[in-house]
Amino acid sequence: MAVFERLPVQIRRAAKENMSQDEQVKMCFLAGSSMFASKDYVVITSRRVLVMDERTIGCLGRSYVNVKENVSIDQINFIDISRSFVDRLLGQSSMGLQIERYKYLIKNGSKKEIEAAAELVANLAHLPTYKEN
Repeated sequence: MAVFERLPVQIRRAAKENMSQDEQVKMCFLAGSSMFASKDYVVITSRRVLVMDERTIGCLGRSYVNVKENVSIDQINFIDISRSFVDRLLGQSSMGLQIERYKYLIKNGSKKEIEAAAELVANLAHLPTYKEN
């Protein structure tokens, strides 16, 4: 698991901009790290799940933070964990956060970190334990 203070400065700044004063960071980890995708920084606070990545603006070489997901824990109805064949080989999992008719997906995280995150979010959202596919 990552330590919030050791995340890149821009990621920490973006996370703090999306948090209220009374929120506390509960967990951080990296996901989406594969050969084909950039890594996602996942920050779970006492009130939300933030998924961010760093992107570069064309040939200017300037980077910025893209907030992919900002999910309020209060709105989460269901959590599931899935593993493809490749995920099993690499020791990875994906976590789905179901909100009404939409499902947010956090892909290719470490199996242990995804399971710990699912358990934490389920506890914060007062949901029964998550379902693994």
